[in-house]
Amino acid sequence: MSLSWQYLIIFFGVAIEGPAVTLTAAALAGAGLLDPWVVLLCAGAGNLTGDICWYLLGYFGRFEALVRRFPQLAPLAPEIDRIKAEVAQNAPRMLFIAKLAFGVVSIPTLVAAGVARVPWQRVVPAQLLGELIWSGALVWFGLFFGQYVSQLQNDLRIAALVSGVLFLLLLIWVVRRLIKTQNSATQKQGNND
Repeated sequence: MSLSWQYLIIFFGVAIEGPAVTLTAAALAGAGLLDPWVVLLCAGAGNLTGDICWYLLGYFGRFEALVRRFPQLAPLAPEIDRIKAEVAQNAPRMLFIAKLAFGVVSIPTLVAAGVARVPWQRVVPAQLLGELIWSGALVWFGLFFGQYVSQLQNDLRIAALVSGVLFLLLLIWVVRRLIKTQNSATQKQGNND
């Protein structure tokens, strides 16, 4: 089994935008186009890479500089400050829960763990366990959905054919109606002259 460009795209795509890329890749695996185990591995590694980057951003204190450079990240700052002290005490539990929570709560928690200087030995196990559950669930759901993609494709072809025939019949009816209306108007005008 060789690592092809599709799996590299999955890895980098998941590191940037995890759930959407993971579900798409898993659906492709469910349709038989990708290996589901490699998708799971790439999705997990990509998500962990993104998480580690957010943690390191907080750890090395560059988040404030990043907020100055990219003001759209400013809304995350109060949330990070609020949970910084709590994260220092309850890091593994909070990181695990944040990992499983859908949304951006994971990012402030990771940055706060870095800012609070939580040792990586406490961060990585919680992230690994959370990632196994999170990516595993997404891949399983995508596989389940992907099995129906080919059936959905056939159903869409049939629906398109039926819709096309109905549209053609409607078009014929409208044209005939317009012709009748035009003929009636022409006859009325001829009778009035």
